[in-house]
Amino acid sequence: MVAIALLILLIIFVDAKLKSSILEIARSKAQISGMEAINRVINDKIVSKIEYKDIVYVHKDNDGRIVLIQPNTIKLNQIMANTVIEVTGSLDRMSADSFYIPLGQLTGSNILAGYGPRIKVKTIPVGQVKVDVLDKFDQAGINQTRHLIYLRVNSKIKVAVPFMDKEVKVISTIPLAETIIVGEVPHTYVNFNGTKEFLNSLAQE
Repeated sequence: MVAIALLILLIIFVDAKLKSSILEIARSKAQISGMEAINRVINDKIVSKIEYKDIVYVHKDNDGRIVLIQPNTIKLNQIMANTVIEVTGSLDRMSADSFYIPLGQLTGSNILAGYGPRIKVKTIPVGQVKVDVLDKFDQAGINQTRHLIYLRVNSKIKVAVPFMDKEVKVISTIPLAETIIVGEVPHTYVNFNGTKEFLNSLAQE
């Protein structure tokens, strides 16, 4: 009886370890695939059509010095709305395809990684895609500052294997536009971070 009980406990333990390993591998693969899909669609559909001057108003005084940098909130709102649509569509298309994990991959061996029965993994988009427009200033040389504007996309997907599933966060940061400012950054500056809640509320309406 003791031997049978130990055997049952061993089977339960091995089964739990296998499930945990399978889910972790599926999570990692799905996260990478999700980031690649998001980056690809944003670079192809959004970034390639945007220039810095399209999304930022740069105001100068009579001497040509920059006195105000201001985001074009209307244009940024359009970009955010389009980004949500494109990313949602990309994740939906991703969910139509499944990928497989060979059981040999659970051994951690490069030799055995491609062998053994293959477990089907399905990805399912869950939750709302959230897009933030952020920016930062970096010193780019003597008397020069780089102004970088970028998108941060937050989404969730679910990886489903037989009798198990797990939600995975997919966070991707993609440069949108940048420029080099010669001279001092003006004291009067409308921070993009201060407008993101307003922009998000518009994008989600």
